[in-house]
Order: sequence, then C-alpha cells, then structure tokens
Amino acid sequence: MSKQRNILLLGGSGFIGKQLAYALANQGWLVSIPSRRPHRNRSLLVHPNIRLLEANIIDPANLKQLCTGQHAVINLVGILHERRKGDFRRYHVDFIKTVVETCSEVGIQRLLHISALGADQATGSSLYLRSKGEAENLLHTFGQRGLQVTSFQPSVVFGMEDDFINRFAGILKLIFGYFPLACADSKLAPVYVGDLVDRIVSVIDDRESFSRRYTICGPEIFTLQQILELIIESLQLPVRVMPLGKGLSRLQAVILQNLPGKLFTMDNYRSLQTDSTCPDGDLCQTSLRQYVKGLSVMFGNKRDYDNFRKDYPFHENPEGHS
Repeated sequence: MSKQRNILLLGGSGFIGKQLAYALANQGWLVSIPSRRPHRNRSLLVHPNIRLLEANIIDPANLKQLCTGQHAVINLVGILHERRKGDFRRYHVDFIKTVVETCSEVGIQRLLHISALGADQATGSSLYLRSKGEAENLLHTFGQRGLQVTSFQPSVVFGMEDDFINRFAGILKLIFGYFPLACADSKLAPVYVGDLVDRIVSVIDDRESFSRRYTICGPEIFTLQQILELIIESLQLPVRVMPLGKGLSRLQAVILQNLPGKLFTMDNYRSLQTDSTCPDGDLCQTSLRQYVKGLSVMFGNKRDYDNFRKDYPFHENPEGHS
C-alpha cells in the first residue's frame, strides 16, 4: 500500500473486530473503531495505526461524522439475542440501511459486511438468520451505484477470546457427571478467526470481489456434540455429553431464554436446525481439532500458554506492526 488510508470498523471492538483491526493496521491502514465504552478496549491502542473513538453508531448524525473522511467501511455489527422485541431488525436491517445511506452521502465507495452462514431472508430457519439475510439483500440491492459491496457468511468463528469454545469450556469445567446438550446433531464447520480476517483483508482492493457474497468455513465438519467431546477430552474433564431430543431441546431453550444471560434461546434453537457448513464455499485451513487440543495449555500455567502461542498463529498479537 503506497500511502496510508482510513478505514472504519463498525462493531470493531468485538472478538472478530479486534483481530481485523490489528491485521489492517499492520498493512498500513489507519483504523478507527467507535465504541460507547472505549476505556474497555485500551489494549488496542498499543498499535499506532488504531484509534478508539467514543461514539454511538446507532445515531445517524454520529455515524455520518464517523464516516466522513474514510476510504472504506467494514460492518461487523450483529447480535445473537434480542433483549427487546425488534432488536434483530433494529441492529441488522435498519442499521444497514443507515450505513448504506451514510456511505453514499459522504462519498465512501467501499463497504464490506460480515453476515452469517445460513442467512436468508426468505428461508432462514430463525429470525436471526432471516434478518441477517434481509440486511444482505438490502446491502447488495441499494449499495450498487457508486458503492462497491462485498459480504461474508462465515460459519461459527473460533479463536482466542471467542464466545463459542471458551464459553463451552468454561461451563463444562463446572460440571460433574452429565451435560444435557440441545441440538447435539447440528453440523458446524468452524472457521478460525485468523483465516476469516485474512480473507476479509485480501479482498478490500480486489475488484473481482465487488458485489460478491462469500460463504466461509473451516476444513472440518463436526456435530455440536463432537465439538464438546473434543473440549472434554482436551481438558480431561469428568463429564459426559447427554444429547437431548427435539422436544427436550426446545424445553431447554424455553427455560434458558428466560434466565439472566440468555445462554440459549428458541431463536438459537431454530438457527441450529440449519447446518452451518459450506458445500460450495471457501474452505480455510486451520483445524479446530488442533486448536482444541491446545485448550489444556491455554487453561493451564502461563509458561505453557506462552509456548503454545509461539506455535499457533494468533492474529491479535500486535507485535510486528509497522
């Protein structure tokens, strides 16, 4: 890259956003990350090309101010649960409308969007997947004149600080005996966050990616039960997975969605009725099986953890920035 350019990461303080911020900053981009609570993400500031801005991106005027002067925008905003009825539409559909309108208004010509595998406005099995699909359709329909759009549909994403492997590992460490698992036969092709980030960064200036939608998966397909059994084996936990049938899975969702934290909801249950795999999509290289084998090290002492990091390509490490 001949000269520094500006890029705005919406939702950039999250798990994927942090990895993406470092990767972009290392390539010379000046990365701006708006956040309502920037003090919680000060670790990002160790890189001189990353700026944290206190802002409310849902406010159109605030968003316009943030977009002014940017060469590109990447949207990672998304929620898995609704706190209030209509949140999926507010954060997935209405927000993407505002983003497209704002980019067009201030003259931004490049917009990338992170969606979800299985997102489909018409046939999505859950409100989450349908709202994600509607957002993509809006993006590709209204974002064509003067705004070059690319969207990504990754399977579940894993890596350091993820909310997938780490959450299950944390819960399983507290269990002794049997762990009742809903939707145990659901199929996933988990993708490593570093592979996803590399794919996103590689297409920013690629004209062939304009107007494209990419499905992205890891190289292996697992059932949800197999993933938990890998975690249990790696951590050597005294736990056995007890798969639940459809009726008990729905009952578990109904109970848990009404408890604090919403560990599992009926909409999550419906999402898991759609296999998160890529028969015709991009297959990345990093193995979930290899990653999970290192969990015992990551949950162990610091010396073993540091040695493990040296051998595994974690992209959130800011070392080597320019």
